[in-house]
Amino acid sequence: MHQSSKALVPAIIYVCSLVVSVMLQETRWSGWRLKNYFSAGAMIWILSGIGIVLLPSRMHNFMYVLSITIGAANALMTVTSISMEGVLVGEDLNGCAFVYGSLSFIDKVSCGIALYILESYQGSTKISENQELAYGYSVTRLGLGLVPAVFSLLSAIVAHTMDLPEARRRPLVEPLLA
Repeated sequence: MHQSSKALVPAIIYVCSLVVSVMLQETRWSGWRLKNYFSAGAMIWILSGIGIVLLPSRMHNFMYVLSITIGAANALMTVTSISMEGVLVGEDLNGCAFVYGSLSFIDKVSCGIALYILESYQGSTKISENQELAYGYSVTRLGLGLVPAVFSLLSAIVAHTMDLPEARRRPLVEPLLA
C-alpha cells in the first residue's frame, strides 16, 4: 500500500469507532444486550481478521473497507466491555477505582507486550515469489488479523459465561434538576 495508508487506515478506524461509540451512547444496557453487542463486535472482528489474513496483496485497497469494520468492532467491544465492568462493580464505590485502574493497567501492559513482540519480528516476512497468489504473511498481517480474531472469539465465549444482572436498579448519580 502507499505510504499515506499508514496514516489513513488508522484514521478511518478511529473515525468509525467514534461514530459507532456516539450511536451506542443512547442504548439502554441490560446484561443480555451487553453480551449480544459484545459478541456482535467480536464476530465482526473475527470476520475482519480473517479478511486481513486472507487478503491478497493485489487487493490492498480492500483494507480501507476492512478498517471501517475494524473501527465498528473496536467500538462495540470497547463500549460494552467498559459497561460490563460497570455492571460488575455495581453500586459499591469503595473499590471501583482499583477495579477500573487495574483493568486499565492490564490492558496497557498487554498491548505494550504485544507491540514489543510485533516490532521484534517486524523484519521477518514470508512473501511468495508468485505475486498472483501472494498473500504476504508478515508478522504485521498475522498480528493485526489473526491474533485479535482469536482473542475476540475467546472474549465472546467468556462474556457469554458471565452472570450479569439484567437491569441497574437506580443510577449512580441522581439528576441535578430532579
